[in-house]
Amino acid sequence: MASSVTNDIYSDLGLAANKSSKSENKQNLDQTDFLKLLTKQMENQDPMKPMDNTQFVAQMAQFSSLEGMTQLNETVSGFEESVQSNQVMQASGLVGKAAMVKGDTAQMYSMQQADGSSLPSGILGAVDVPPGASKMSVEITNASGQVVKTVDVPVDGNDRQSFSWDGRLADGRPAPEGNYKVNANATVDGKGQAPQTYVGAVISSVGVTKNGPELNLDGLSAVKLSDIVEIIN
Repeated sequence: MASSVTNDIYSDLGLAANKSSKSENKQNLDQTDFLKLLTKQMENQDPMKPMDNTQFVAQMAQFSSLEGMTQLNETVSGFEESVQSNQVMQASGLVGKAAMVKGDTAQMYSMQQADGSSLPSGILGAVDVPPGASKMSVEITNASGQVVKTVDVPVDGNDRQSFSWDGRLADGRPAPEGNYKVNANATVDGKGQAPQTYVGAVISSVGVTKNGPELNLDGLSAVKLSDIVEIIN
């Protein structure tokens, strides 16, 4: 008498590997399928020669671990998208504002007056004050590398000190429009250091990258939202 036990348990579970099987049959196994196979195997095993289910259990453990990691990745990904969305909204509210941003390049332009004359916009910046600094200064150089102004920066206990230049040369003439470099020099225990500098700039627009929002500055390179240290107005 033929056995009533089905020989093809894969077909019974809807896991037939035959490519001609129904379209709903699976070609890949997941954690639920392995659990079904393990249960079916235990139902049909020879009691006198039980099968070793160690590999099935190990695979089940791997599937559980993988599933947990997948869920964690999905949660983290959703959190990152939410944070980035909030950052973009925050950054969009800064368009048109002047800010102090991390950098060593500042733009100077001409400002038109009511009487038709023009004045240089000047440059506003700041510099981190190293602990123990006894003296500090900032050199402003033009596109040719020539020093057009040296500004002494007071050391009065503040962690960050601001500086400015009115945009005029030594003879009183306005300096040409364009980008200028600012380089800070500090003396600490008789040795020179080059502290971090910041420049004033106007935020013209916001861009979105895979690393988060970028702030496009008038006449300067784009910066990260985290590069802003102060909103001027």
